[in-house]
Amino acid sequence: MNIVKNLLVLLFVGVLLVSLVCTSTAEEVVTDLSSCNGVGCHQNIEDIAANFETSLHHTNEGMFLEWQKGAGNFCELDATEYFEEKNCFSCHIESCDQCHKDFISYPYSPEHLKKPGMEICDECHGEKRVSSHFMGDMANHKEEVKKGPNADIHYEIGMTCMDCHTSSEIHGDGMKYSTELSAVKVQCEDCHDNITDIAAHTIHEKSLGCTACHTGWYQNGINYHVDTIKLEGATIGEFNLGVGADGKIRPFYHMTAVCSNNKTHSVYFEFMPHTITKEAKDCAFCHNSKEVLCEGCEGQIIGPGGEFISQNTIDRIYGMIPEETPEETPAAAAVEEVAGFGFVPALLGLFLVMFYLAKRR
Repeated sequence: MNIVKNLLVLLFVGVLLVSLVCTSTAEEVVTDLSSCNGVGCHQNIEDIAANFETSLHHTNEGMFLEWQKGAGNFCELDATEYFEEKNCFSCHIESCDQCHKDFISYPYSPEHLKKPGMEICDECHGEKRVSSHFMGDMANHKEEVKKGPNADIHYEIGMTCMDCHTSSEIHGDGMKYSTELSAVKVQCEDCHDNITDIAAHTIHEKSLGCTACHTGWYQNGINYHVDTIKLEGATIGEFNLGVGADGKIRPFYHMTAVCSNNKTHSVYFEFMPHTITKEAKDCAFCHNSKEVLCEGCEGQIIGPGGEFISQNTIDRIYGMIPEETPEETPAAAAVEEVAGFGFVPALLGLFLVMFYLAKRR
């Protein structure tokens, strides 16, 4: 009995000591990445840190290099000097805790177990349209927030940035990319693998990207003044399609920039609007609008590739409205019902017939 009592006392003292140690170190700040690995949770932290060194979140090269090719060269400005002077590197991510803001609380705060939420992405990407548009707002989230025509369907059903963008996209995969179109690997087809089940998808599968029809809206910048880094305005009334780097027709962002000598530069580039809709645009939106097909568009195209739709293609597309998909016939509906929930009553009926025949024997 004494042995049991002694063991209980020792156990109590051990638990008390552990509790005191935890309490005394709860406010310690974790500043060394090796400690994240040492606790046994993030065994690959060194790999993540190495990959992050070449990621676009760290290098900011996507914005930097494309700006240099576009307005920078046109206005005869040096991108490095310009970005430093205008504080354009403010979204450059230096360390883990800029996104993982609660990582210093390990291991005593349940916040440490949470992934960074959309509010973290919005700190940088809200100003640059994507995060704002995803939530249905105009860019920048001004004090008097102006709502856009719609939020992204993925946001409306409760999805967040990290549901599509993997950790390897965010942290980097070890490759050095010069543009987000190359770095981002996620595709609509990764989740929506039944796209050929719809007639319109089958018709356009090889020529159109999903966003050409399923983008609700986006903002184009009007007269970005390079000396003051201010926009005169933005419009959601302009919707341009072009040929993307993969050869498929996709939305193209358009911005005009004004140099200090008042010369104006027009630039277009392929991008991914985050205002996806469940219902696609109707056929007439493209086939009856040469403006949407960007006829007469002039300017520099930047990015990993892409070009304006050729005039021959525009002439061929314009006015060529595909025939409407035939209405479902009653017979087809009946077959579908049998193949679905109607299968159960059919099976029950078959069982009753077999039971009746067995009884007659």
